[in-house]
Amino acid sequence: MVNKRENTLTELAKELEERLINLRNILNKYKVKSTREFLSKIEKGELPEHPTYEDYLEARSYDLEANEILKEIMSKLRDVERVIASA
Repeated sequence: MVNKRENTLTELAKELEERLINLRNILNKYKVKSTREFLSKIEKGELPEHPTYEDYLEARSYDLEANEILKEIMSKLRDVERVIASA
């Protein structure tokens, strides 16, 4: 998960990129475009449950972490906008 210390935008962007690369690698392995599609194919029996479900959980974790990092980046950018607007 995202480190709770104060991260710079550069550090956050690097963390986001790492999560997205890991996510994309897993999704590409199963030829799916999203974690939603991944889970759907497992549920329909189009992909075997084991060990695929473990990979799905890992992909879902990367997806959630990437979204949290993106929210933090957006928050920091809003802070920058406020500073610029008040200058």
